[in-house]
Amino acid sequence: MIFPVTKLALLAVISGVYGHAVVEDPPPRKTGPAHEAACGSAVVDVLESDIAGPIENAVQETDTDYKCNAFLCRGYQFEDNTDNVQVLKAGEVLYFHINLIAGHHPGYANVSIVNTATNEIIGEPLRSWDNWPDHLSGPPRDDIDYNVTIPGSLGSTCSQAGNCVIQWYWYASGNKQTYESCHDFYVES
Repeated sequence: MIFPVTKLALLAVISGVYGHAVVEDPPPRKTGPAHEAACGSAVVDVLESDIAGPIENAVQETDTDYKCNAFLCRGYQFEDNTDNVQVLKAGEVLYFHINLIAGHHPGYANVSIVNTATNEIIGEPLRSWDNWPDHLSGPPRDDIDYNVTIPGSLGSTCSQAGNCVIQWYWYASGNKQTYESCHDFYVES
């Protein structure tokens, strides 16, 4: 029997990928002109060639145009993603779906609200896993399909679009690779 292969899965097989994942829902930040201006074309080319790949692969390709922090939302810039900003309220529940393309490198993961000016987590993680991916968690799998609740303790820090992101973060400790996806939002009072 022949099974259909998606383009992303085929890319994973061709490039020898063993551990890759990316947020599909809610819409994550993506690349664009501001990203290329900040990170340089060499970094953008690597990240575009594997949207679920580790950040370290892109950082190895930095050139003189590199002026961004690839470890903050993969270097993706707010200016390229204003159409996906979501208005949320404290206590609101937000659904997440992770596309786990290949998860052969276990590590740990969390979902946190991050201050984009400092690249620091605000408060405690909204979700965390000591062992991610956790293929023993389901079905249903609560490591790739889950909800988070927007905390009421954010104050005015996240009241303006671009100040904060909800970041999904996975560190595969076996191969020392970092995966991130960020979702732009602001909290309406």
